[in-house]
Amino acid sequence: MDIRLKKKVKIYFKSIWLVDVLLLVLITGVLFSTFEDYTNFNKVKNHGSIINAVFNTDEYETKRLYDDTKAFSSIIYNNTDGLYQLLTANNENKEKLSQKMKSFNIDSQNYIKDFNLKKDIYFIIRNKQTKELFTNDPFLDSSIKYIKENEIDDLLNNRFKRQESIIVKFDNINSYNSLVSNGSVNYIDDTIKNFEEVYYTPKDTYNQEVNAIKKEVITILILSIIYIALIIKLIFILKVNTGEPKVKSRIINNIIFVLKNGFRYKETRGTLVLSIGVSIILLITYLYFLATGGYENNIFVRFFKTYPFKGTVLIITGLLLSVIFTLKKTLDIAVVNDGLKKLNEGNLDEDIVVTGSPTVQELIGNINLIKEGYKGSLDERVKDERLKTELISNVSHDLKTPLTSIINYVNILKNGNITDEERNEYLSILDKKSLKLKSLIEDLFEMSKINSGKIILNKEKIDILSLIHQGIGEYSFLYEEKNISFKVITKEDEICIELDGKMMSRALENIIINALKYSLENTRVYVNVELQEDYVNIIVKNISNYEMDFDEEEIFERFARADKSRNSSIEGSGLGLAITKSIVELHGGKIKIEHEGDMFKIYVILPVINK
Repeated sequence: MDIRLKKKVKIYFKSIWLVDVLLLVLITGVLFSTFEDYTNFNKVKNHGSIINAVFNTDEYETKRLYDDTKAFSSIIYNNTDGLYQLLTANNENKEKLSQKMKSFNIDSQNYIKDFNLKKDIYFIIRNKQTKELFTNDPFLDSSIKYIKENEIDDLLNNRFKRQESIIVKFDNINSYNSLVSNGSVNYIDDTIKNFEEVYYTPKDTYNQEVNAIKKEVITILILSIIYIALIIKLIFILKVNTGEPKVKSRIINNIIFVLKNGFRYKETRGTLVLSIGVSIILLITYLYFLATGGYENNIFVRFFKTYPFKGTVLIITGLLLSVIFTLKKTLDIAVVNDGLKKLNEGNLDEDIVVTGSPTVQELIGNINLIKEGYKGSLDERVKDERLKTELISNVSHDLKTPLTSIINYVNILKNGNITDEERNEYLSILDKKSLKLKSLIEDLFEMSKINSGKIILNKEKIDILSLIHQGIGEYSFLYEEKNISFKVITKEDEICIELDGKMMSRALENIIINALKYSLENTRVYVNVELQEDYVNIIVKNISNYEMDFDEEEIFERFARADKSRNSSIEGSGLGLAITKSIVELHGGKIKIEHEGDMFKIYVILPVINK
């Protein structure tokens, strides 16, 4: 199945649509009307069982013929005094009665039409004693005046030849027509028992009716299945969506969409005005024809004249819907084009409103995604350019400062007018500045190497607690004058994870040195190590010796510092946290910083593969 079709089916079954509600109302009306028709006594009485019509056609058609004989029986008995005249009349009067009976058909007797009879139903009234025959069948041989009982079947077989027929017989001794059975007509037993009544018709007479009933039953079954499916869908959605249910309708949404936006765009404004104008002209023309009574033979005029209100609603609705759906596609394109113009003008902060058909909504969604991606790339590029500029400036500054000092002290040393004590002091400063310059260059080289993606981690199982204690032991002496102590808090004796020991030691050293540099004198640095199910969380907390003001994301950028100043008295390249972040991420971990006032926290989260 096509992906788009699957998506449409999924959307349909997730919502209650107006068309579902309308179908439920319509099918309910049809089913109720049908149920009322077939439970009505007269209809059941006159048409027999619907089940027989579908599954036992012969029985149904025989019952239908039996019901239709009522009208003929009534005419025959009323015009012959309950068959008495056929028994007692002389030959001349019998001939007159015979001719009269030939006119007993649906075309000549208006009141028979009220019984909704079929046209080709015929009868034979046979005198059992004299064998005389009376009939309304024009197709029987007129020379046949008398017939024996056993000859009736042969006569009808010859009459219909290969055509199938339906026959109902009453001998008026053991079987009677329905009027006699119900006592609905005047008669004398001794009279009618002398006659045999035979009613017959071609089998095709009721075929159309039976086929219509079968089609109606099939339609009702299909409607019932649809009705049950809609009810199940409605119950399921109401059960799943516990909130207030909403009925969706694309037709109504399209109408609102066109009316709301149709006049805003020049591509659709003219079409909308023209269409509404044409609709009004057609409506006025229609009302004029309706008022003047012209074109009486026109089927549309007759329909609208018979149903003026329905006709008015139909024509207005049809015209408006035609206009709306004609403009819908144009409006969709206009809305998308309007949004693209804003993007082209550089407005990347405003999304195109997702509206229109599903295809257009998908298009708008993709355009918005492209816009977001472009905006992100543009922001990243601007940020990279800013960082590049800052990097050049910071590198120039941080390299220039120790290099300038080195040059100045070398020039002083060239001067012979200095004491040995001064010479030694200057050499010590030169050594210190040279080491700082070397450290900065090494940090730059390491940062460049890490960012190149060419670093290969040599992982082995290492106790992270040992690395932390080792780093604290190696570097805590650097700032002894500040009297800063470390406290490692953990519930574990050891936490062994897969690490590159050298790289992770460098990352932890940077964090420890950073804490020593920026902590307030005579304070304690807390290192919390928490082992979770699939990761280790290292939290380093210290109190800063000054109020910090920095962006928690940008602090990890190269040469970024919490004090913002390049002339800070605190030594450092500004690459420590950037290097630490890169090392942690190379190990599949995460690092973040939080600060609140003077409190500084750094979180290192490392994955645990094997505990």
